[in-house]
Amino acid sequence: MKLTALVAVLGLTTHAMAKNEQIVFSPPTLASPFEVHMQKSAVKTAKELDVNIQVLDGQGSSPKQVADIENAITRGAQGFIVSPNDVNAIADAVVDIQKAGLPVVTLDRTINAQKPIPHFGANNYKGGHAIAEYVKQQFPDGADLILITGQPGSSSNIERTKGIRDSLKEGGSKYRLVADQNGNWMRAEGMRITESLLPSLPKKPDVILSANDDMALGAIEALSAQGFKPGEILVTGFDAGPEALSRINEGWMAVTADQRAGYAVKTAMGQLVDNIRDKKDITGADYAPTLITKDNLDQAERIGEVK
Repeated sequence: MKLTALVAVLGLTTHAMAKNEQIVFSPPTLASPFEVHMQKSAVKTAKELDVNIQVLDGQGSSPKQVADIENAITRGAQGFIVSPNDVNAIADAVVDIQKAGLPVVTLDRTINAQKPIPHFGANNYKGGHAIAEYVKQQFPDGADLILITGQPGSSSNIERTKGIRDSLKEGGSKYRLVADQNGNWMRAEGMRITESLLPSLPKKPDVILSANDDMALGAIEALSAQGFKPGEILVTGFDAGPEALSRINEGWMAVTADQRAGYAVKTAMGQLVDNIRDKKDITGADYAPTLITKDNLDQAERIGEVK
């Protein structure tokens, strides 16, 4: 009996029989806890969907990420999930994917490309804006703030910090950025910046606004080492990782933004695989992050990982 007849007799679909498609996940780096969480979510979801996934660590290098993607096209990858190191630097590589007639989506970070690319992830602008709005609610009469920003060139940093700055500007001159420095997403930089700034400022700042959890955790280490108590300076994060959730519970961190990265990964891969197997449209998923404070810790996606 021919295969097509057998499929009809058994009532099977080509979707049900399709397995082991070759999917590439290209993150900017696996040096950060957030990216590692996305990688683990991608590997788990690939197993659930019966696809083969290859994770290509960009190692914080746009040229390497471009080379990885181009090599994967040559080796026969059937679909791509890309979290770009830079909004512009890998646009040409994504165009090459599209020219090859292969589906591609972006995850967490977007790309400046002429042809729209479906995107999956929390809206970083809305998240940054909401964090700053929370701060303003805690300090209605104004505040002195330190802002620690992330990797220059990454869309998540550009959009997130724009949301923060726009909200503070809307609050008027009573919200003063007494320092604005780049920490490149790194905990060590968050600690270094905080250690160097605190003694140099004429008075204690009210808030340390950090564009991600890791830099906030570094700032908290510096505060603890300098004798500050939990909550004496309000610290914000972004990512809602397990360690940040623990620091919120202890009172060291006031708020973080939960991007529900596991949900974004699962949704992206599900739509990508449906497109490969059944030619279904890829619609993307854009949603506002959830602010997590001590009052709603149980709502965090990764609360089960807190020790």
